[in-house]
Amino acid sequence: MDTDFNGDVASHDAERLQLPEVSPLTTQAIRDLAEKLFDQWLSLPETNNLVRYMLFKAKRGRSLNVSGASSSTNAAASNSLPSMFPAGSKPPLSPESPSGEPRLKKQKADLPALGSPVKLVNDPGKELIPQFYFQNGRPPSHELKEGCLFRINQFFSVHMNGLQIHEFRRVTKEICKLPSFFSTALFRKIDVKCTGIVTRNTFVDYWIIGNMLTKDIAAQIYTILKQPNLKYLTQDDFKPVLGELLATHPGLQFLQRIPQFRGIYAETVIYRIFYDVNRSSNSRLTLRELKHSNLIAAMEHVDEQINVSTELSTFWKLDTDCDFLIDKESIIKYGNRALSYKIVDRIFSQVPRKFTSKVEGKMGYEDFVHFILSEEDKSSEPSLEYWFKCIDLDANGVITRNEMQYFYEEQMNRRACQGRRRVPFEDILCQIVDMISPRDKRYFTLCDIKGSKLSGCVFNILFNITKFDAFESRGPVPTRQADENPNWTEWDRFAHREYIKLYADRMVS
Repeated sequence: MDTDFNGDVASHDAERLQLPEVSPLTTQAIRDLAEKLFDQWLSLPETNNLVRYMLFKAKRGRSLNVSGASSSTNAAASNSLPSMFPAGSKPPLSPESPSGEPRLKKQKADLPALGSPVKLVNDPGKELIPQFYFQNGRPPSHELKEGCLFRINQFFSVHMNGLQIHEFRRVTKEICKLPSFFSTALFRKIDVKCTGIVTRNTFVDYWIIGNMLTKDIAAQIYTILKQPNLKYLTQDDFKPVLGELLATHPGLQFLQRIPQFRGIYAETVIYRIFYDVNRSSNSRLTLRELKHSNLIAAMEHVDEQINVSTELSTFWKLDTDCDFLIDKESIIKYGNRALSYKIVDRIFSQVPRKFTSKVEGKMGYEDFVHFILSEEDKSSEPSLEYWFKCIDLDANGVITRNEMQYFYEEQMNRRACQGRRRVPFEDILCQIVDMISPRDKRYFTLCDIKGSKLSGCVFNILFNITKFDAFESRGPVPTRQADENPNWTEWDRFAHREYIKLYADRMVS
């Protein structure tokens, strides 16, 4: 069978694509739809087969033959593009077969059984492309649908009148395979009329007929949390989920006695989610960002383990007047005065991140969470971006020798005041270059910084004297801690140390 793709891609009938009609959209909405279409098309197994098939033909020196005659408009557009071949000449053609017949007309008996995703129809000029875009998600297969219906029928057979919200947790965890603390959010998403009851039929309509069953867990969570009129998640979208988590998790029962602390704890978790996941830092978390993060994996294990907020306890130590704001002098005291005045000035100039606080010269709690996460785990990308902006004084996208020297001078003077030997900047610069190994030794780019595992140590050399000293006099203890917990991040180790200190203080008191 000849598996050549002889159709004209531009000539496919829109009806054959089986795409739903859409009303006129804005430019941004059209781009979003096109991106969604392309992502879904790339994820299809048939697309993978097509790419492999075309690569096979390319390696054999055969024409891909994926486009036919172009319109005059297309031809004019293509002529404006640069060509790899001399003007007036034609691209080299594939050699003819020994029999003298055009190679493309022969039967391809030696082709692997890849199976072209394009199905031939009676009209040789047009191909039938299988539907790859479903506006409401891909429908479930018959087997998947029947298996889910069987479990639903079993569960609702003893709840013929439907389920109330406090009875819905088992459905969330056992049928939907979602973390149990999504129960309330899912219940309210299904119970759109606010009856307080979810029946079998309403659940089937939402979960199976609505094609939630075939979505991956990231898309399911995104759909459940997202507001209907938005195309992203906001911080408020996470509050109902965290509210249920704090109310039901056995490891957080102590929060029931301190309502104020409970609300602040929920805010801390939300701030950390957006710090790690919202890479665009615009407080609009997209489905793509959600899929590219480890947030879903963390949510799936929350039922098993949970940690106490280190950020909040540290914030309260610095917020001596309890106004939930921190000034520059308080940050200077952070970590036993570890940070230099110059770097603190950069932070309060709001260079790495604009403050959410409305009080001039004050840092709010969300701002502090971003600061402490960046300071205590300089191995993460958000942290490296945070401190790179601080050191890049002229905001030109590179860190130069003069910029590093500006920050290091204060470090050198502080070490001299402590009776330590003054290390010249030239010696430090050689060490930094060896640690980062930049592409161009005249400056460091953000890509250079992210490509080195020692970038955090470089930032400590420039503005954190405590960690600079620890780096120079490092011994077997940090290495042993890393060996005992190889999967821990720098933040995990910091939190562990803070928990030990907090426990010791409580034992003394």
